[in-house]
Order: sequence, then structure tokens, then C-alpha cells
Amino acid sequence: MKRRPLRARGIVRATVLVGIMAVVALTFGSSATYSGTNTRLEVSVVATNRGPVPACSDDGSDCTDANIVSHFIYVENANRLTNRITGTTRATLPNTFVVSSVDATIFIDGVGTLALTALPPPNAFVQGWSGRWPSTVSCPPGGPPCTVVGSPAVVPGENAAVLYASWVHLESEPNGRHVFEYTVRGTLNGAPVDLTASSPSISLTD
Repeated sequence: MKRRPLRARGIVRATVLVGIMAVVALTFGSSATYSGTNTRLEVSVVATNRGPVPACSDDGSDCTDANIVSHFIYVENANRLTNRITGTTRATLPNTFVVSSVDATIFIDGVGTLALTALPPPNAFVQGWSGRWPSTVSCPPGGPPCTVVGSPAVVPGENAAVLYASWVHLESEPNGRHVFEYTVRGTLNGAPVDLTASSPSISLTD
């Protein structure tokens, strides 16, 4: 796992490797959830691999799904769905949580380092993760085709995965107990809201 914000070698390799593999079925438990004060929003993280996760070669030649863990980051919106007619897109419905970014911090044996800040389309970072967000697409005045890409949004009454993030354990990266903390940043009715949850602890080995 990479520990420096823009030292992207491991992140890019993870993206390439996971991109050619099927996503593992969601059979494992999520972390405890954290919700913003009085927002009726909750976030949780579901892992696709319980571990331990062995290392694979830095060049990726022998990496398989055993060397990878993916996290589905869910946001549940328990607010009431109202005023449906005036909301023209998911992101403009009242009481919708509109996502602007996700911070990922990796804790290795209790020591944390910011790994990256992931941004959704249309200005996606990491670029290889651009298809992993449930972005809102709508029609321009002269459409179709419908080509206007808006922010990901979780509408009232919905429990949606706002992003799934995948990590590969390369042999040059540290072993130990890893916890991935995700902070989902966005707005609720125009007010900023940050939601934070951690993945289950997972062991990375040789």
C-alpha cells in the first residue's frame, strides 16, 4: 500500500490490476458507522477480502485477487424524500447528500498517513477510478444525447455505494495491520457535511 499522497505507482498499478478482474462478491462485514450530527446520514465500509493479504511482485506479473482488497463506501440517507417535482436531477432534490470528494487515510499498525483524495467525474482522480462513482448524468437543453456529468448524490431513502476503492499489496510496501479510513465530503441542502468510517482491520503479509 502506498503511504505518500501523490506517489502514485502502487495506486496506478492497483487500478490497472483490479480493472481487469471481476469484483469479489460482498460477503464480508462492514465497519462501525459514523454519522454527521443531525444529518440523518450514515457511512460504512464493506471489504471484499478478510485477509491476510500476501504481497505480489512490484511489476504486477503474479498479482491475483488474493493480493487485493476492495472497499465499498456506502452512505445511507435516512432523510425524507420531498418536493420531487422541482428536483430535476438526483443532486438537486431536497435532502440529497451531494458528494464532492473522498479522503483515504491508511493506518499501518496504528500510524496513519493520507494516501489520496479521490475526486469524482467530470474531474476524476484517480483517473482509473472514474467509473467507480455513481455520477449523475442529465440532458443539456438541446439533448439528447445526455452528456452533462454532475456530482454523485445519495437521495433520501437510499443506501448507495458512493465509491469503491481497490488496493493491491506490492512486495516493496510495508506489512502489518492495516485500517483504511474514508472521509466522504459533500453537502446536504447546501451545508457542508463530512462523514467518516473505517474499514475492518486487515493483515498484510509477505
